[in-house]
Amino acid sequence: MKQYKKRHLAIKVLIAFLLIAGGGSIQNKVAAQTSCTCDCLKPLFDYLITSNRLLTKESEHVVIASLIKDARNAGYNISYTQCAILYKNINNNFYALTADTIGTQYRARVGDCEVSLTSSAGNIRFDSLRSDACTGADVVTYHRSGSSGSIAQLKIGTCYTCEVKPAGNCYSAVTDTSVNPYVNGMAGNWRVLRNYKMYTDRNEIATTVAAHARRAGTIANFTYYYKLDNNKWVIQPDTVRWLWMGETTLYGRRGQEMETKDPLGRYSSGLFGYDDALPVAVSENARYRETVFDGFEDYFLKDTACRVVCESLRGFDFSPYKSHFDTTQQHTGRYSLKVDAGATYGIGTAFVNADSTTFRISFNTDSSDCKDKKLVLKSIRVGKEVLLPTFSPLAGKRLLMSAWVKEGAECKGSVYTGNQVVITIRRATDSVSITAVPAGNIIEGWQRYEQPIDVPTDAVSITLYLRSTGSVPVYFDDIRLHPYNANMKSFVYSPDDLRLMAELDENNYATMYEYDDDGTLIRLKKETERGIKTITETRNSLQKEVLP
Repeated sequence: MKQYKKRHLAIKVLIAFLLIAGGGSIQNKVAAQTSCTCDCLKPLFDYLITSNRLLTKESEHVVIASLIKDARNAGYNISYTQCAILYKNINNNFYALTADTIGTQYRARVGDCEVSLTSSAGNIRFDSLRSDACTGADVVTYHRSGSSGSIAQLKIGTCYTCEVKPAGNCYSAVTDTSVNPYVNGMAGNWRVLRNYKMYTDRNEIATTVAAHARRAGTIANFTYYYKLDNNKWVIQPDTVRWLWMGETTLYGRRGQEMETKDPLGRYSSGLFGYDDALPVAVSENARYRETVFDGFEDYFLKDTACRVVCESLRGFDFSPYKSHFDTTQQHTGRYSLKVDAGATYGIGTAFVNADSTTFRISFNTDSSDCKDKKLVLKSIRVGKEVLLPTFSPLAGKRLLMSAWVKEGAECKGSVYTGNQVVITIRRATDSVSITAVPAGNIIEGWQRYEQPIDVPTDAVSITLYLRSTGSVPVYFDDIRLHPYNANMKSFVYSPDDLRLMAELDENNYATMYEYDDDGTLIRLKKETERGIKTITETRNSLQKEVLP
C-alpha cells in the first residue's frame, strides 16, 4: 500500500522545447519581406543604442510591442508588420544575452530569434555605434560615433520555435529527509488490503428435495478464514475455497481508496480534488497514474495559511496559467482556460515503462551515546514509492484525449478553425505530433474534441499544447486523458459551496445541476449531440402565514 503525500509544485519552472531551425532558412524567410533588417531592425537598434537600452535584462520582461511603441514615441519609424521577425514575436520579450558594453560581439534575443552585432575591428563600445545608410542589400553596418569606417554588422542568427510547458519540484517532507512514519500516516493506520469470499457447495445440493426456509442455504464444510492459535489470530491458508475478490492498491492521505484491482488484473481508480475532499473522476479499467481530468475549478480554494508542506500534486498542473482562467465562458462549472490570440499553452508529463510495486524503507541504526553503547534507532527513511504517483501513463498503451473548445468569435460553419489541440509524443531520437479533431456538433458555442493516441513503447514524454491560431482568444475546458479501453466519469463542483454542478459521462457530455438560492435542486439538464435538453424541473415553496 502506498500512502499519499502532501506536496505540490511550489517552484514553477518553464521548460522550452526548442526545435532549432537553420539560421539560413529564417533569414531567407525574413529577406522575402521588404528589407527586414534595414527597415525594421535598423531603426529599432538605433533607438536601443541612443536610449541606453541595449543591455536590457531578461528579468525586466520588456515586451517587443511596448519597445516598438517607445521607439515610435521617440521618433523612430518602425513597421513591425513588414518584418517577419518582429511580427511573429510582437508579444514576446526582448533582452540582451551580452552583459558588457565592450567586446567583439553583442547578442540579444528578439522573441524566438537571436540577433547579433559583430565587430570586425576587435573590441568596440556597442553604445557608441552609429548605423550606416542601407545600400540596397538587407545588411546593416555600423561605424564609431565621429568616424566613418564600418566596423560592425547586424545579423539575424538562429531562430527557434519555442513552446513552453510548466514543470517543477517541491521539497518533500516525506522522502527527502528522515521521517516519523506514524506522524506522516505511513504506519499505524489499519486499512483494508483485500476482501475474500468463500466459494464452495451448499448443503442442499438436491434440487428435488424441498428446502427448509429457515435452515436451508448453509455452506458445506465451512472453515473460518482466521483461527485462534496460542491466543493469536492467524490466517488459514485455504486458497481453494477462500478466494479474494478485490485488492486496494492505493490509498489517499484522507483514507480514500484511490486504486483497486480484481483477480483478473483489471484496475479501477479515482481522482480527488478540492483539497482531496471530493472525487473529480472515477475510471474503470485504468490505473490511477493513467488518468487525468481538469476543469480548472479548484485552483482558488482558500486553504489554511499555516500550511508548511507541499500541497497535493495534480495530474496536469495548470497553476502557471491561473491568471488566464476565465469566468465569462465555461463549458461546466465557473472557469475555463483562456488562450490569448496567437498564444500556445503547454502542459506535459513523462511516460513510465512499468508501475512500481515495491516499498522501500530503511532503518538507520547506530550505537547510543550512553555508556552501554546499545544499538539504537537513529532515523527512518522511505523511498519515493510511498507517494501517490502523478499522471504518468504507461508507454506502449493507447490513450484517449477529450476536451471542450470554444472560440471567442461566432462560428459561421460546422467546426472551429482558429484553434489547435496538439499532442506531442517524444521519443529518445524524435517526436510525433497529433492534432485532435472535432467530434460532434457545436453545442451552445462549445465543441468537443476527441483523439485516440497510439503511444510507442519507447515513448519518453507526452505534451498537450492548447493553441489559438486565429485573431481571437480560445477557451478550453473539461480536459481529460485516460487509456483507450477505459471508462471515465468526471465531476465538477462549485468552488464556493461544493455543490455538484455537472457530471460528465463516458463520452465527456455533461449533465448540469441547477439550484435555487436555498440550495435545492430545481433543474436537471443533459448535453446531447442535438443540444442541451432540460430533463427535469421542479418548483416548491413554503406556505406563507395567513393572518386572521
